[in-house]
Amino acid sequence: MKTNFFKTLIIMLTISALLTGCGGEKQKQTHSEEKKTIKVGCMRITEDIIDIITNEMEGSDFKIEKVVFDGASNIPATALNDGSIDGFLVNHLQWVEVFNKENNANLKMVEPYIYYFKNGVYSSKYNSIEELPENAVVAIPGDPNNMDRSLRLLQRMGLIELNDSKELCNVADIVKNPKNIKLMETEITATVKSLYDVDMIISGANAMRLSGEDFENSLFDDPIDKEFPISLTVNSGTENEDWVKAFMDVTQKDSFKEKFNSVYKGTFVLYDDIKDN
Repeated sequence: MKTNFFKTLIIMLTISALLTGCGGEKQKQTHSEEKKTIKVGCMRITEDIIDIITNEMEGSDFKIEKVVFDGASNIPATALNDGSIDGFLVNHLQWVEVFNKENNANLKMVEPYIYYFKNGVYSSKYNSIEELPENAVVAIPGDPNNMDRSLRLLQRMGLIELNDSKELCNVADIVKNPKNIKLMETEITATVKSLYDVDMIISGANAMRLSGEDFENSLFDDPIDKEFPISLTVNSGTENEDWVKAFMDVTQKDSFKEKFNSVYKGTFVLYDDIKDN
């Protein structure tokens, strides 16, 4: 009888241990599955920012899934608008506002803004604006907002004059063009590819950096770069969700700022730095 009792006891203890182990494994799986996956869109120019933030958020309740888009810069905004992603980090504030108007969208850029990008004037043929010849070909971004920005930059450089009474100017608003400059419209992410095919381009410094070009050798720096802030953009109504707060909290950490500055080498400038300028 005692032998049977001990056999039964051993079997019961073994089963209990197995059940406890399974329960522990299930508890681990449940804990792992508790993290909510958040899809954040980017393009190659902002991919490193998402990587930095993802690493900094490893201890949070959220898992960031990076969604990298190629092609036109409006693709992430379209994906957010149709609900395919939860947010994106690509376009500046004025661009988002124009997208909302043109697409009956309600996208919201979250504050505090993270950074702005340096917009420069580059040439593979000339060392100054004064050297630019008549009939020179200049490549500029062709989307409405960045075209307006580029045309106003050309005006500040003294190369053209605009009838700038409109909110957004296009090439039809050029009223004086003494050097008869020819403008070639490009997709903003591809403008830098025209560097060796035209006389001059207007491009973000970071696009030049990514292409291995001399991003510090701008012939004319845009003095209003700071007026085009960039930050996480989400659908309006979701800007106060916990994941957004966790995402944005990371951007205020010194560790994030150090990594950001190390990667972008001054082509992207943290918006906080405006206070120091």
